Amino acid sequence: MKESIVYEQPLNEIIRVCLRLEQLFQQIDHQLTDTTELSARNVVAFIINVLHLLDRPDLKAKLAKELTHHLTNLMRYGNLPDIDSKKFNDITRQLDEHARSLIDSSGKIGQRLRDIELFNTLRLHLASPGGGCSFDIPLYHYWLQQPTKIRQGMINDWLGDFSQIKTIITLILDLVRKNAKVDQKTAVHGFHQELLDPQWNLRMVRIGITHDIPAYPEISIGRHFLSVRFFIPEIEIRPTQYTENLPFWVAYCNS
Repeated sequence: MKESIVYEQPLNEIIRVCLRLEQLFQQIDHQLTDTTELSARNVVAFIINVLHLLDRPDLKAKLAKELTHHLTNLMRYGNLPDIDSKKFNDITRQLDEHARSLIDSSGKIGQRLRDIELFNTLRLHLASPGGGCSFDIPLYHYWLQQPTKIRQGMINDWLGDFSQIKTIITLILDLVRKNAKVDQKTAVHGFHQELLDPQWNLRMVRIGITHDIPAYPEISIGRHFLSVRFFIPEIEIRPTQYTENLPFWVAYCNS
């Protein structure tokens, strides 16, 4: 089977936030393989972006609700004879523990980092193009010039405050992606539309296209319809619709 390029369309706000956080954490992990000053700058910028996403006052409650939803769904399968009981117990334990921890904790996620003066100053300056220069924030410039061991030690300490939320979004997205019904489809002249069962509690739709097809999808989805229109990937001019019949797959992720 040919490898596909996968496009994911979140269908509620909490999955949308999880996908954004996942991307930021992936970028942070990539930057951590480099210990240069430029990489440290990038990590700090990503940390500030994570804090911005975590700033919603209702986020902990919504994440706890999402975890509880998955726990309730999984408990229906607990007595099946062919289930991997060790894996099942581990996942349900994690869901329960993280949901309780979010409910019982006080303050926003990453609250300690919000109280760090350097981050508060950087949040103001990094909003401007080219912000964060040495003449903007001499303290930041001083910190960037510290020995790598000191700088990386502080970065690792800061990132430790995100360890739980990183685990939570990984757990949620893994369950959503794996609990999916996959169908093969054909977009006639580059367009596909279908009726959706309104009883489905979809959290995400994933579209897969093989690498050898020069097209990308724009996905529109509501309670009753899924529409996918494919375009030729022109970078410098306005893309035009792909007009040939195009095979692709759809994963309906309903957790």
